[in-house]
Amino acid sequence: MKSKPTYQALNHKTDLELFQLIKERDKGALETVFNRYYESLCRFGTTYENDMDVIEEKVSDVFIHLWNAHERLDQIKKPKPYLFVVVKHKLMEPVSYQKLKHTLDRGLEDERSSSPCIEQEIIEQEQREMYVRRIQEVLDKIPKKSRQIFEMSRLDELKYKEISEILGVSIKTVENHMAIALKTIRNMVVKNKQF
Repeated sequence: MKSKPTYQALNHKTDLELFQLIKERDKGALETVFNRYYESLCRFGTTYENDMDVIEEKVSDVFIHLWNAHERLDQIKKPKPYLFVVVKHKLMEPVSYQKLKHTLDRGLEDERSSSPCIEQEIIEQEQREMYVRRIQEVLDKIPKKSRQIFEMSRLDELKYKEISEILGVSIKTVENHMAIALKTIRNMVVKNKQF
């Protein structure tokens, strides 16, 4: 009887190896792929949908699909681009249900902010938020398509070829959008000396 790999051992496996283990019904392998790509897939989803609840649900559906379609996983030769393409298709499907509504519980936030021992945390949080706002201002200046390709390359660590396959554009188009994004960032940083 073959023993199941530990979480740490699974974390060092390639995507193809993990897909093979999912095919063999290894839940740990599915969890590893989920942990490896969930955040990137959700961020990628924001280019097709604004409602984060919908994005998270659709991305989760992709992993359910992965588990249920385990017999066909050996046909997938490039797991990472495959996941991005499936998320794209899921998010482009017409929504047949009412979008989920957000509710915020301000009571807990107010209670935490009134505590004197948390003052330093609040200051640090405000500094982090200011830094994030600055980065966001720079990213907002990048044209939408160029920004999507920049994030896929720099944040999701996809190769230009993978990006071109996912988005259905040429590698040259990916290169051109990256050049636009990098030039925009460089100009914003030099102009505003933001960092």
